[in-house]
Amino acid sequence: MNLMQTVRMAFKSIMNNKLRSILTMLGIIIGVASVIAIVAFIQGASTLQRLQYEALGVNRIDTGGWGARNQDWDEFEEYLDTELADKVEAWSPQFQYIDWQNEGVQYRGQKLTNDTSYTYMYFGNQNYGKVTNHVISVGRDLTEADCTSRARVCVIGETIRKYFFGAMSPLGQKLRIGGRSFEIIGVYEGKYGGKINTEDQLIVMPYTLQGVMMSAVGSSDRQYVIQAADTDDLEELTETLLPEFMQSRCEESGGYFYANSNSLMQAQTASGANMMALLLGGIAGISLLVGGIGIMNIMLMSVTERTREIGIRMAIGARKRDIISQFLIESAVVSCFGGVIGIVLGCFLSAILGNLLLSQIEASYLPTIEQFTVLPSFGLIIGAFLFSALLGIIFGLYPANKASNLQPVDALRTQ
Repeated sequence: MNLMQTVRMAFKSIMNNKLRSILTMLGIIIGVASVIAIVAFIQGASTLQRLQYEALGVNRIDTGGWGARNQDWDEFEEYLDTELADKVEAWSPQFQYIDWQNEGVQYRGQKLTNDTSYTYMYFGNQNYGKVTNHVISVGRDLTEADCTSRARVCVIGETIRKYFFGAMSPLGQKLRIGGRSFEIIGVYEGKYGGKINTEDQLIVMPYTLQGVMMSAVGSSDRQYVIQAADTDDLEELTETLLPEFMQSRCEESGGYFYANSNSLMQAQTASGANMMALLLGGIAGISLLVGGIGIMNIMLMSVTERTREIGIRMAIGARKRDIISQFLIESAVVSCFGGVIGIVLGCFLSAILGNLLLSQIEASYLPTIEQFTVLPSFGLIIGAFLFSALLGIIFGLYPANKASNLQPVDALRTQ
């Protein structure tokens, strides 16, 4: 008997017992769907967090400190441009403007103060948009010439644009910040949907205006945003190179120095998420074993019910391997069908869980990511299908072997 005949007989046997076959598949269906949904959701959550951190700035390092002299910080900036030139792609100051008088941001008769919402106002250089991954939607970004000439210009965020200008172009308009007039030269695209109280409520001014605006020429408090040239440089920069240069200088006056990378924290979080996915996936996989035991039970029952059929096949020339093949194919087909249904169900569950995940972003401090769907990877789908097929074969071995060891004479006597 050839393989195709064996396959046809296996399918015929399954179709003759539809309800029993479906009930047998349930364990496999539930197991595969659970594993796929859990693993896909955890991996999707990790991917979403990575995309959100990348939206804040690729290979970004936030660094700064207090206590060092202005000369020390000048030497730090030179250190970034010279000795670390091969490891640092770009950098920018990120000095925050504090509105002590709470005059707020004003445009003609309108006013936006920190009494009702918080406006993030920074002094940066020509690389600020690059290192923080802000993209210009209208106009232009700060330039080196703006910083050198201490031009009273600014780039605003999407929330500021919506609040003051609506559908009108903000370019060339004047904002009053701290009692001084600033010309708007550009607008950054929104990362948070232009919502109030997010970093879309942003204003960036040339860093050379800090002393004039804040009357703090001798300030020893500094912050910088640094973009590493490569992901592999992040750990060395944050753990070794940057602290070794500035830590002691800050501590001389009882200050401190810090260097943090969201990318490193996210990588550690992703590693933990993968471990959690394996753990929860393994727990859900127990139901697959239960499904495999169910297949073995049904196949043993099938052998008992079809003892006479097996005897007849042996009497007309069927070999032992033909009998084994028939029952193994039956158990594998039942398991594979269950695996396919479980994969489809798992994909639907993953998509539903993904929508629930996205609905929580509004409450998150991280940027909004559009067009993101949680779906299992191709490798996970193939792995789930192959595992379900292997499970059917493993748990079908004993019933198939038992059927092949029946004696034809004894089998033919069975009523």
